[in-house]
Amino acid sequence: MKALQLAFVLYLAFFTSAQLTPIKTEEEIKIDLNLQEKIEIQPSDIKKNKIYDKLYEVDQEAYEYMKNSFKNVVHLIFDKNEEENQVKLLNSIIQNVNFTKVDVIFVKSPVGIIESEKGIVVKNFENLFWIRNQNNLQTQIFDIISPKLEFLETEDDVNKYFSQNKLNSLVLLPQNYTFRDQIIEDLEALIRNGDLKEARIDGLKGFNSNYKNFTAPTLLLHKGNNKFEQYEYNLTYTDQILDFFYLESLDLINRLDEDNYARVFGGPIQTQVHLLIKGILNQNLFNSYYWVAQNNKLNDLKYHRLIFTYSTFEENPNLWSLFDFDQSTDTPKLVITETNFRKYQLQKYICQSETLNQETIQQFIDDFRNKNLTEFYKSEPVPEYTENQDIYKIVGQTFSQEVLNKGKNFLLLFWDSKNKDLFNDYFTLLNEFSLIQNKDKIKIGHIDLANNEHPKITVDSVPKLMLYLAADKKAPKEYLKSSNLVISELKAWLDYYIGNGIAYKQEKTDL
Repeated sequence: MKALQLAFVLYLAFFTSAQLTPIKTEEEIKIDLNLQEKIEIQPSDIKKNKIYDKLYEVDQEAYEYMKNSFKNVVHLIFDKNEEENQVKLLNSIIQNVNFTKVDVIFVKSPVGIIESEKGIVVKNFENLFWIRNQNNLQTQIFDIISPKLEFLETEDDVNKYFSQNKLNSLVLLPQNYTFRDQIIEDLEALIRNGDLKEARIDGLKGFNSNYKNFTAPTLLLHKGNNKFEQYEYNLTYTDQILDFFYLESLDLINRLDEDNYARVFGGPIQTQVHLLIKGILNQNLFNSYYWVAQNNKLNDLKYHRLIFTYSTFEENPNLWSLFDFDQSTDTPKLVITETNFRKYQLQKYICQSETLNQETIQQFIDDFRNKNLTEFYKSEPVPEYTENQDIYKIVGQTFSQEVLNKGKNFLLLFWDSKNKDLFNDYFTLLNEFSLIQNKDKIKIGHIDLANNEHPKITVDSVPKLMLYLAADKKAPKEYLKSSNLVISELKAWLDYYIGNGIAYKQEKTDL
């Protein structure tokens, strides 16, 4: 890979990790893609989320990365003698793309590098489309990469649609509904993110025999083979409608893997039920689990959103480790995770029943809904502490005793061992301060939130340096650095809350 392409891919990897949707920019990126010598791309040259509205030359490695990183990739394969005209044409199309609504990048390569014949290949999610006739090229490309909404105008259109047994399609009524435009916009976002494959808008007011008995306005999700899911609540609550779409776009029970992991944990459905197994899922257990999922959906749990999954340790070791489970753990295990956006960690619950069947699985969910379960908290083994040691390693089991219950001020660093290098400056600061701390007045420590949890820990991100005052342990103070982490600023901050020179030893001066 050319040095330029490699540098671009590395920067792209960094920026797309935080990307939601690309944002179009009018700023020019000062990069000449035809230069062969090594070019150093500075961070100031590529603004975050503002690097996508250009045409980039790629080789095989870069192209594979693009396909894995973007939902849509438009790839121009050109003959050298036609490059100038082809690039000019594609650049004119790029200027008309709304990058806030379409997750797409445009790339090019000569014939023979990636593909053996010229043309344009458009990757849309998992599908590849060849465009060889370039008449109305912009329309052809936009038809592939744009959210697919089709408006059904007649009952024949509706009947034809249902006869095709399209999967994950949506029918929306009525035509003059107040929030219709907003819902269409939400639909476009769902399709753009892959949560729905396509959607149909039905504005007909008359009864159609393909529908079950319902009263308009109503949303129906048509899942093929005459299977429907009906949303019966007020259509003004578009956030609930999105939850409905999102949940129905998943299977009733999902095998948790890399493809749906982010959608299971990162979507609007905050509660997940997980069945952890070894090897092949027992058919009787699967039937019981399926029955509970179906019961949850059809009865009084229908709008208490739950996602049901199952997986093995090999597929999801990180999920298992959240409960201190590993390959030696006896299975099956049934657990619940719940997202709490005020906390850094998931809330977690473990089913204590020795037998899993319809009754015990349903009872576990009922107990969760009724708040009758004890939350599970991870903790590393309790370390050995000595009196007045310099820096304390705090774990989940010692957080209350060492931090909350003892009558001393406590300066505590919250960090995450999965990303150790991000916290080096903080540990340097703690070590430096430990050399001058007044151990009669303040203790210093750190706790790894990747491996330790406690009900009184409510930090929502790391790193955080918090001061638990001896007089008020319920309201810890957060140290907000102004620029670099320097001991003088930390001392001034401690002076403000504890008193001048109380938290550390004063330097001696010669008279």
